[in-house]
Amino acid sequence: MKKTIFFIALIGCLALVVAGKFHWDEKIAQTGETVSAEGDYGQNELKKTSELEGKPVSDKELTKLVSNFSEQLQEKMLGSNDPISIAIVGSESIGTKKDGLKKSVEEGLEDAYWNGAFTVNQFTFEEATTNKIIEEKLYDDVIEAKPDIVLLEAFTLNDNGVVVIDDGHQNLASFMSELKDAIPGVTIMLMPSNPIYDPGYYAVQISALEKYTELNDIVYLDYWKEWPAVDSEEINDYLVDSRPNEKGFEVWGEFLVDYLSGN
Repeated sequence: MKKTIFFIALIGCLALVVAGKFHWDEKIAQTGETVSAEGDYGQNELKKTSELEGKPVSDKELTKLVSNFSEQLQEKMLGSNDPISIAIVGSESIGTKKDGLKKSVEEGLEDAYWNGAFTVNQFTFEEATTNKIIEEKLYDDVIEAKPDIVLLEAFTLNDNGVVVIDDGHQNLASFMSELKDAIPGVTIMLMPSNPIYDPGYYAVQISALEKYTELNDIVYLDYWKEWPAVDSEEINDYLVDSRPNEKGFEVWGEFLVDYLSGN
């Protein structure tokens, strides 16, 4: 009888030891998983903090990059990690968001600065003249986006033969005035519509636009000089149906990125 009781007790002790070991192993495993998860979380947080605390270029380099910006934008770029917001606005000359000027500018700025330094939006008002822009208040969409910089294509090619030069300039002035009133501190840079082969009267309009910007102290981004001469058939390699093709957008975009990166 005593032997039986001893045997039962021994089995019970062994069971408790085995159960205890399984419990301990499970606890260790759970603890190991928790530590691992916390470690990954901590590394992610450190990475995020590091990205927020610094920029991948020195202040000296960044000061040169933003040298063509307004003083307000320079201060924002140097003193904040918030991206600079750019709106590209124009007719079908600037293409679409997917296949147009936006892609070229966006990729170029990422290379010149770093990923996340800018946000780029595009507003394409196809076939719109400057009259239509004002009459239908198409600028409301741009105002709603509240960009820091507006790269405004002048709609001159659409105005050609439809809106006289002085009226077109007045429309542009109204457009820019609406933007400035609604978005304090916004920087507006005007650029011509794309060049075409043998432009005729259109060349007169572009010349008048450049003079208008000079008289009114407006930043004028004259990328035409980067394209072949308008009296050369080579310019057709940059166009399809008198609007820029991929090659045209690439050259146009490179010019804009150069200017926006201090060149």
